[in-house]
This record gives sequence, C-alpha cells and structure tokens, in this order.
Amino acid sequence: MQTHYRIRKSAWTLACSLLVVCSIASAKTHEIQPESYSDTFSADKKPILEIRSGDTVQTSTWDALGRDKNGVAHVPDPFGFPPLSNPVLGPFYVQDSDYGDVLEVHLDRVRLNRNWGYSNYRLMTKIISPNTVEGLYKNYYKPDAVWPGRANMIPWDLDLERGVATPRLLPGSGMKFDLPTRPMLGCIGVAAPGDNAGTADISGSWGGNMDYNDVVEGATLYFPVYHKGAYFYLGDGHALQGDGEGLGMGIETSLDVQFTIRVLKDRRIAMPRLVNEDYIITIASQPEYRSSLDLGLQEANSEMITWLTTEYKLTQPEAHLLMGMEVRHKIVTYFGTVTAMIPKRCFPHR
Repeated sequence: MQTHYRIRKSAWTLACSLLVVCSIASAKTHEIQPESYSDTFSADKKPILEIRSGDTVQTSTWDALGRDKNGVAHVPDPFGFPPLSNPVLGPFYVQDSDYGDVLEVHLDRVRLNRNWGYSNYRLMTKIISPNTVEGLYKNYYKPDAVWPGRANMIPWDLDLERGVATPRLLPGSGMKFDLPTRPMLGCIGVAAPGDNAGTADISGSWGGNMDYNDVVEGATLYFPVYHKGAYFYLGDGHALQGDGEGLGMGIETSLDVQFTIRVLKDRRIAMPRLVNEDYIITIASQPEYRSSLDLGLQEANSEMITWLTTEYKLTQPEAHLLMGMEVRHKIVTYFGTVTAMIPKRCFPHR
C-alpha cells in the first residue's frame, strides 16, 4: 500500500512538473509601443493586446503630460478642461484570468529612457504648518520652463549613465545636488470593480494611481481581479519620488518597462500586495484627499494578518505578536494610502 501510494505520488508530481514545463514553453514575449492612452482603469476599454499567464511584455510609458521618450506631445492641452488624468498604457487582456483570481505582475525591467523630467516646484501646503506656508517662496520658477503658460514646475536633468537627477535651480542659487534615481511606476493595476472606474488619478483596491515608490524593477505585485480578463494597465513613470509624494508628483518622465504576468487561480485578496527582496507588503490603496491615514492603517494591518494566517500558516496570536514586534509602515501618499510591511527574514524557512 505504501509503495502504491509512492508510485501515485510520483506520477502526480511528474504530471504537475510537465504542466509547469508546458506552461513555460508556451509563454510568449510581446513588444508593443503606445499609440494611444487610457485615462481610466476600466473594463470597458478595448484591449490593446491579449496575453496569457506566463507571458512577458516589453513596452514604454509616456509622462504625466502625455509626452513620450522623444519628447513628442500626444496630448495637445493637458491643462485644458477637463484636465488630463494620468495617461496610462492598456488595457492588457489576460485570457486566463477571471473574477476571484489574483494577477501577479513581476517588474522585470523599469528603466529611464530619456535625459529629462520635471516636477512641481514646492511642497503641498497641506503637509506643512500654516506659518511655514506664509513664509514660503512664491510658487514660481519661470514661465514656459516645462510647459507653455506654466511657471510652477521645474525641469530636471537625468544622467542615464550615472543614474542621477539634478534640478535646474534658479539663477544665483549656490546649491547643486545630484540625487540617485530610482525609476518607479506611479500607476499600475487592473480594472476597478463594477462600472464606475473613475479616472487614472485615483487609487483603490484595484491599484490605480498609487504613486508608491517601491513599485520598481524587481518588485512583484499582486492585484485582486474583478473582471474576466483582468484588464491590466500601467504608466505614470517617475525617475525619483519621496515617501508621501509631497510635491504632488515625482520627477515625471517616460520609462522603458518589461513585465511578466501570471494568473493565480482562486486566491482572493482584498487589496494590492507587493513582495521585494526584503519585505512582504500590503498596500491599503485609497483615493487621495478622500480617505484618512487611520483607515488605511487599519486596512493594511488587517490584510497583513490575513496573509500571515493563510499563506504563512501562523495562528492568530502568532500573527498579532509578529505584527507587534516587526511591522513597519510607509506613508505612500499623504492623503490616503499606507502600507504594512513585514521583513522576509522573519520567515527563514519560506
């Protein structure tokens, strides 16, 4: 009986291995460059490409004003009415995915592809004290430095070889600094639930405009799927951005991106997750200016407890003790999104 069991177990293991090999063998690499954009994370948009679980896509993104890696503007007036939402690439229709699945997205490559970017010129007034606001310099750089008719944004030089960003400071400033770049995607996710996707300026359980500065090369993200096909989008490249996105933007630029998609069947999650070399992370993605950090904190912590007790098989007391001793938090955006982070060193046998 034991021998018979071992034979059946070996046959099952072989069958699973063959399925994995076949899946890898059938995976394809696609290359597509943006010719248009979406301003929503919606399941109503016509897909720009159909892919399958295991496929890899090579592409590039435009910046937040709709300019590509050559500086060509694809949006005539991003400050018109209504103003431009973040122009995102997609949707990618993932043939194997359906409601209740999880979409795994590995960012194989996220690289700068041009030598300039731009940002707003001063911190948002709501994140500093009123008397600091009163003493602030005028929100003014110089007319037309970034876009015709605008004077509140500053250009940045991006040195692709050295990997540094340098702002073009006002004449007469004695300060010059080079900041190491860390290219990231501000917008990434799947179609929002239901019919009300909103614009690509907001975020939620589907991802969206999260502006999370750990969405970088090498990261793996997980999104709950709300529609058959998932409808995956990405865009809004930043060369660098601090926690909270205090300027209201990062160093906006275009990026070359390669990602690999995998569908995890029947693995329900409540919000985006991210795994990198050091942490497992829950992202309580919420609309900016409409949500509180308190709510985000509660949701990120609750989802982490669920993760620890299901996939990591901790008991409830163990999960609570681990959270109490090891959890880290990051303010993703000052007006909504928060993460809960557990170091991977806490799981030496995983």
